[in-house]
Amino acid sequence: MAREIKDSGIKWMGTIPVDWEISPVFKYFHDKIFLNLDYEFRYAFKFNYGTLKYKNELGDIDFYRNTYLKYIKVKKNDIIINGLNLNYDFVSQRVAITPQNGIITSAYIAMRPYGEQNTNYFCYLFKSMDNIKLFHGMGKGIRLTLSFDELKRKRICVPRLPEQKTIADFLDKKCAEIDGLLADLEAEVKTLAEYKKSIIAETVTRGLNPNAPMKQSGIPWAETIPEHWLVEPIYTKFHDCIYKNLDYEYQKAFKFNYGTLKYKDEAGDLSLYKATYINYSKVKKRDIIINGLNLNYDFISQRVAITPEDGIITSAYIALRPLKGVNSEYFNYLFKAMDNMKLFHGMGKGIRLTLSFDELKRVKIPIPSTQEQVKITNYLNWKCAAIDQSIADKQTQIETLKAYKSSLIYEYVTGKKQVI
Repeated sequence: MAREIKDSGIKWMGTIPVDWEISPVFKYFHDKIFLNLDYEFRYAFKFNYGTLKYKNELGDIDFYRNTYLKYIKVKKNDIIINGLNLNYDFVSQRVAITPQNGIITSAYIAMRPYGEQNTNYFCYLFKSMDNIKLFHGMGKGIRLTLSFDELKRKRICVPRLPEQKTIADFLDKKCAEIDGLLADLEAEVKTLAEYKKSIIAETVTRGLNPNAPMKQSGIPWAETIPEHWLVEPIYTKFHDCIYKNLDYEYQKAFKFNYGTLKYKDEAGDLSLYKATYINYSKVKKRDIIINGLNLNYDFISQRVAITPEDGIITSAYIALRPLKGVNSEYFNYLFKAMDNMKLFHGMGKGIRLTLSFDELKRVKIPIPSTQEQVKITNYLNWKCAAIDQSIADKQTQIETLKAYKSSLIYEYVTGKKQVI
């Protein structure tokens, strides 16, 4: 039998079951939460992809005392919302439920239920709001920050307590199943990425012939290489690009994007960038770019890329131009292998560990013949394309599952579907 419905009067919810209540958030939650002034809790929570986990405090825990005295105490089943910087999107989701008593930064919204409520249901409801970016339209100020005073007036739909529990229990079970599938797929993606790294590393140091006689290379990270390969410093195959864009020939610049280069998203009048871009380095198609900055940190984006066409890039990066007879694509794979092994991290100088061409150029590398460079490149292009396609297919599955999970939560917390 179809369930009787009514218009909620809330645009994003649409229709809801007729017996559900529509009330502002403050009817169910308050934010009267106290600071950790007695230093009862010494370990703090942080967001981790829609959940809360403890921060990794290092060293003497009392070092954090002055900070943690100003954190707020939270209880198990409080709901935490990160209402900061709503003009930006973050990888970590903005809503979580506290797994146990503890503390968290007072910059976040911490909501405690009045009386008897099923906070799991409300957590799913707020997650659904987060999934469709509703919080992003609520914040105030330049950085768009949401406070409880703004959120508490927002109306939400709430079923009776028994149905809250029924919905929350159902979503716990279904979301756990989906999360399990997502974990498996993400593990497969990670395995494929590691496999790709190993294929590149093995091929650029051992070649394509598994039966080739080998010799000691004298290179710590490539102990043995094919007997007929050379070992030479980088400067014998590359020089650095030191030509600046003084004539403003190029008005759009490259940036790193996960081991490739793509154009920056320059907004507005391009002439605004002229004073900066005339000091950028001109690069040619198939130059190799290495980001040698801040080598005491790891970045999501990889540090080596090959230029897809002529253009410009910040002169803070190392730009390697191949000498005659050098196959840049082979060396791009070689330098990526070195990057994957974190070899550049031990080369930089200064407090921020910055690598320059003058330091890099003396590093010795294995060098096959030009003909073999081409064969290795062709093989790796084919092999990596196949791996990348497998990764892309699994990423599509991941995105589809995430969308299904978001849709599932929305349909049940707004009563579009009923737990049978």
